[in-house]
Amino acid sequence: MPLFASRGGIYPPERKSRSNQVPLQQAPLPARVILPLRQHSGRPGVACVTPGEYVKTGTRIAKRDGLISADVHASISGTVTQVSAHAIQIEGDGLDTRHTLTPLDWRETDALTLLARLDESGVVGLGGAGFPAQFKARVIERHAIDTLIINATECEPYITADDIILRHYPGEILEGAQMMASLCGASQIMIGIEDNKPEAIAALKQVIAQSRPARVTLSVIPTRYPSGSEKLLIKTLLNRTVPSQGLPADVGVLCHNPGTLLAALQAVKSGQPLVERVMTLTGEAITRPGNYWVRLGTSIDELLAHVGLERARLSKVVQGGPMMGNTLDTLNAPVTKLTNCLIAADQAELPPAPPASPCIRCGACESVCPVQLLPQQLHWYAHAREDDKLEQHHLFDCIECGACSYVCPSHIPLVNDYRNAKDRLRHQQIEAAKAEHAKHRFEFRQARLAREEAEKQARRHARLAQGKSSSGSSAPTTAPQADLRSLRIAQTAAKAAVRKAEKVLAREAQQSPDESHDDLEMQLATARENLKAADLKLAQARQSAQASEESQ
Repeated sequence: MPLFASRGGIYPPERKSRSNQVPLQQAPLPARVILPLRQHSGRPGVACVTPGEYVKTGTRIAKRDGLISADVHASISGTVTQVSAHAIQIEGDGLDTRHTLTPLDWRETDALTLLARLDESGVVGLGGAGFPAQFKARVIERHAIDTLIINATECEPYITADDIILRHYPGEILEGAQMMASLCGASQIMIGIEDNKPEAIAALKQVIAQSRPARVTLSVIPTRYPSGSEKLLIKTLLNRTVPSQGLPADVGVLCHNPGTLLAALQAVKSGQPLVERVMTLTGEAITRPGNYWVRLGTSIDELLAHVGLERARLSKVVQGGPMMGNTLDTLNAPVTKLTNCLIAADQAELPPAPPASPCIRCGACESVCPVQLLPQQLHWYAHAREDDKLEQHHLFDCIECGACSYVCPSHIPLVNDYRNAKDRLRHQQIEAAKAEHAKHRFEFRQARLAREEAEKQARRHARLAQGKSSSGSSAPTTAPQADLRSLRIAQTAAKAAVRKAEKVLAREAQQSPDESHDDLEMQLATARENLKAADLKLAQARQSAQASEESQ
């Protein structure tokens, strides 16, 4: 298929060769793990084990809390030694005794069962955001999806985890994509991959040629950062433009990275909860770089020691890539579902940024912005706290890729400015959402009172109709039909409120995965309760009307 042109992007040094030249390896089984209760977008899980309890690998130790949340499972077998509000610690027994779920054939299993399996397996997006897979698969309830994209670009420097698993598990990843496509109703699957991954491309071509899957297209795109941005990839492959502050689902597309598809298939086909992931370990300060299967909860310090960390050379450890990752303050932290790469860099490899100088208005930042924003203006408005102008210039469309900061000759930390401004605006939006929620609660109460009054009227008219029938009168009454119409209108309004609340929650959760969405979840729960009540009232009114007609 043809590729479509898109603007912006940069070409930083790839630095992938240190980690992609060796086969996929298995990291040692840790003696102890610390599993955070929040390893995903949305609310943290709630612990469901107690200190002293014995668990197997794959035992659920925390259950999801709320609509956008995920279960957490023990990644080793052993004894729970500590449970806090933020994490669970397990001392291993070295046996790695497994607890697995019943394997399922996804082709013969209904959608609700598959969604429940993704839910109870704790599968989340492994590309970075950590969005719960089961919630993302339910997008068909709110949008019509025609295309599922396998985002195999892995455009950020250093990271090669997706490249390696595509070489080792191309058939499984493609089958996982077919399963997720069936869940969301997508009629075609497109694979977007950069041309700097020849081995992975060859493996995919071989699998496609052998299995001949229907409606699967492999598109090799030029290497450029950040080609893996969902909006940019959708534009490149399909020439569709995701609207401002919109989601891929708004244009009929769902995106998954290879690691997520592999984890989803393993959860369904093998009954394996998400307890380990493939991650890249690289950087000049380690002697055995590569890609490893790593148990969640493994100490980063112990993991880097296993691959030969030279502490004398170590300058800093970056979690994620150098463009969008973050520098760790301590190595006494665990690997989580969102840890796709660790870069142990020396001073020369990733030197500290020079002091910032005043903007010279060169326009370089604008030319590389992949979403066609005006970084220079956003920088000024952010410093001046002109929030209305920040929104007018689509601040929240910024994907924080760091391309503008990378090319800035004045070394201005533009992305930091945008993040701070976003945090400030999100706080304002949360306060506005609380006020909106209070308004909705009042409106829902008024609607409930109206429905209860309509129900009372319907019962009264039914009694009157029954009395007339018993006295020999056959005169029809139209009042129950009028009540039914009003209840149908109330039911339609309740359905619309549910759809709106679901859409708002999904968009906010994907755009702001690290924020709390308690108010939006409560608003959705209230809307669903009102819809349930409206359905019940309408059913009761229909029964009363039917009984009235039969008595006549």
